[in-house]
Amino acid sequence: MTENFKDTIGEIFWFTMFLAPIIIMFFVWKFLKIEKIYRIIIGIILGLFISLLCYYISMGIIFRNGMGPV
Repeated sequence: MTENFKDTIGEIFWFTMFLAPIIIMFFVWKFLKIEKIYRIIIGIILGLFISLLCYYISMGIIFRNGMGPV
């Protein structure tokens, strides 16, 4: 894998971090047939978890060689 490709993957995870709660909330709302308040709570918790996971992955890729030029 080239460095440029790794940076692109890190960027994808970075932008997915912001979109994850919206996407997860949509899927939870559409596919779970339970009370609305439980759909909202489950969607928020799953969205935050996926967002946090994407954040840690993107930070790991961004700072894989330390900060600054090599």
